[in-house]
Amino acid sequence: MSYQKILLNIFFLLPAWVLRIFVWKKDVYIRGQVLDFKSSILIALTPSSLLTKVEFADDLRNAINDARIAMPVSAKSLVEVKTVDHELLSEGSSILLREYTPKVLTTEKVVLYFHGGGYVIGDVMTHDRWVSNMANILEAKVYSLNYRLAPENKFPKAIDDACLTLEWLNNLGYQNSNISLCGDSAGAHLAAATSNHLAMSNKSMPSSQCLIYPMTDPSCSSESHSLFGDGYFLTNDTMVWFWEQLRGSNNDNEDIRFDLSKFPINLKNPKTLIITAGFDPLCDEGEEYAALLNNAGVSIEHIHYPNMFHGFVTMTKLKAAKYAAEDFLSDYKKIL
Repeated sequence: MSYQKILLNIFFLLPAWVLRIFVWKKDVYIRGQVLDFKSSILIALTPSSLLTKVEFADDLRNAINDARIAMPVSAKSLVEVKTVDHELLSEGSSILLREYTPKVLTTEKVVLYFHGGGYVIGDVMTHDRWVSNMANILEAKVYSLNYRLAPENKFPKAIDDACLTLEWLNNLGYQNSNISLCGDSAGAHLAAATSNHLAMSNKSMPSSQCLIYPMTDPSCSSESHSLFGDGYFLTNDTMVWFWEQLRGSNNDNEDIRFDLSKFPINLKNPKTLIITAGFDPLCDEGEEYAALLNNAGVSIEHIHYPNMFHGFVTMTKLKAAKYAAEDFLSDYKKIL
């Protein structure tokens, strides 16, 4: 084990009050919210994204993903979860679908999960611990999809992969009414975009969707982008760059599956749970999307964690992040 990993594990074990003795750092107050103290230290020690400053290549994606897997900040599941890998073919490309089965199953409904990473980075393995814990807490089977990533695969290729996976699940006997869509960040966008696609195609809806700090608006112009767009893991420049990698043409900006902020008043959607974090540049657009769904008559619940930041569900070695994740999963379980 590297010394960096040892130091990181010690950091996670130390209570916040002990850290306050040895680390002088002002609490961060913005918009009447205070950032969790241990989270603020971890953020301060983490370098800002360099993605916007490089020519992206698959080798870089692999390096970023491998670094995240090697230094996990997501808590390991204490209860064993059985995993089985399936291979799906999408337009000649092989994509991984990982099935998670917890020891205790209390529902016949299943979750189709989409990982975050701006549609550019991340994969099933970077989110493996989080999805394992989610399956245990929900007491439900979860399928995690390695959808095709940008910039090699522009919009709407990921939606095609999601729809292919739904058809695969349908063939296993799971109708859409027994499938819930869930994702974090870009994965939340993909979940919502897939629901919009199904509604536009007059196809049956998923039973529900859980959108965890979703990216929804490619303009990246909200107040939270200005307030939290630098110094809180996810930067405004990186978000703008992510959207540029995903966009195939300017016509995509008019597509309600791309720009979710254009959600129309007359479109169906499933029961929805939206999660936002106080110190997240995407906070305002997530809240605005919740309002759009509510105005359209969609059954919507919005839970906000004022002391959290973008990415907290995959950083549950932080106690505050763990508590927040477990808290909203208890609500998600009720709407499955």
